[in-house]
Amino acid sequence: MIRVLIVDDEAPARSRLVRMLSSFADLEVVGEGSNGVEALQLVQTLKPDLLLLDIEMPELSGLEVAEALGGQGPTIVFVTAYSEHALRAFELSAMDYLVKPVSPERLSESIERIKKRKSAVSFNQFQELMTHLEEGRAKRRMAVKCGSKYKVFDPDMISAVIAKDHYAVLIVGGQELTADDSLDALAKRLDARKFLRIHRSAMINLDYLKELEHEGDRKYLAVLDDPSKTRLPVSRERLDELKKTLNLD
Repeated sequence: MIRVLIVDDEAPARSRLVRMLSSFADLEVVGEGSNGVEALQLVQTLKPDLLLLDIEMPELSGLEVAEALGGQGPTIVFVTAYSEHALRAFELSAMDYLVKPVSPERLSESIERIKKRKSAVSFNQFQELMTHLEEGRAKRRMAVKCGSKYKVFDPDMISAVIAKDHYAVLIVGGQELTADDSLDALAKRLDARKFLRIHRSAMINLDYLKELEHEGDRKYLAVLDDPSKTRLPVSRERLDELKKTLNLD
């Protein structure tokens, strides 16, 4: 039995999918959600095998939900009203999608494809999809798992990310959030044009960099203009890259 979770902010769209899925003897709808935050929490509690996920939703989009899951958890089939150009991006990234209004024939085709699939879509394939769809657009929201909850915020509010054992501490608007993800995992999700590794255990948002404080022979501190007045050491290995990024001699 394949356990299915449906997440869509439109109740009629959810009801339509429930009705169509009732014709599959080996599928069971175990839950419904109406926004991206609910989707993350329901995946965590219900542990579905398949997630039918709307893309345009309040609080957190379907793409941002999938990014937060990081390739872990259920197989995802996006439900979308995107244009044909955007749909080509799904095909190039080997991602399953359904176009609204979903037809019974297309739903059946997608279900059969999932049953026959030998391996899950990789996180790299998902990142490829994000690149196609988000190119030239700033990411609006980001969800990070912190213990039993997901914290949702604008990634531009992150001033620094600091490694702590197998976890990472994000400094967001002056608050410290301990994420379940590692620094390396978070680095893959952040804009490389703005976030720079200054130490093997620290990354900063260059928009918050106020000054480099010289402490001796090639020893510097990155001083950030954030509510926490964060000060982080710059490793010698990363100093040249930082200076180059800042156009410093």
